[in-house]
Amino acid sequence: LRYHCMNSGLDGWRQGSMKRKVLIVDDSNVTRKLVSRAFEKGGFIVDTAANGTEGLAKLKQAIYDIAFMDIDMPVMNGFEATKRLREWEDAVRPGTRQPICALTAAYVDDFERSELMKFKEAGLDVMESKPCNIPRLFKVVDDVSPMFSDLSISVIQQERGGL
Repeated sequence: LRYHCMNSGLDGWRQGSMKRKVLIVDDSNVTRKLVSRAFEKGGFIVDTAANGTEGLAKLKQAIYDIAFMDIDMPVMNGFEATKRLREWEDAVRPGTRQPICALTAAYVDDFERSELMKFKEAGLDVMESKPCNIPRLFKVVDDVSPMFSDLSISVIQQERGGL
């Protein structure tokens, strides 16, 4: 399974020795496996979580290039998990922001403005519809790369006492 975006060599983030890392938070085992396999074949380190509570715990323990967060899940939904992460980031990790892409069964292009504002207010950065379009998910990772570089630099500086 190869995607055009994996072959370009010009995207700047598959070069070098550091592997990229993604988190997939979804209650559907099928979605977690599908997305995980695609990113593993793309050379990523992949973590998964089955609900928002598990995902939130993993997001507090590590920084990912991006987290793909299902919206409608049992235990804790994606909106609540993201809101809690943003509150925690403000208190514990100020100046850093974990990029999060919402995965929703609704067709994103049909959303009303009020629905879009709900995603923004929760702190979600990007939205994609399910079933997942794998090449588009790789594109989302490419699009948040500059955001992640700033995030990783600020975390490294904090760890070294530079901020």
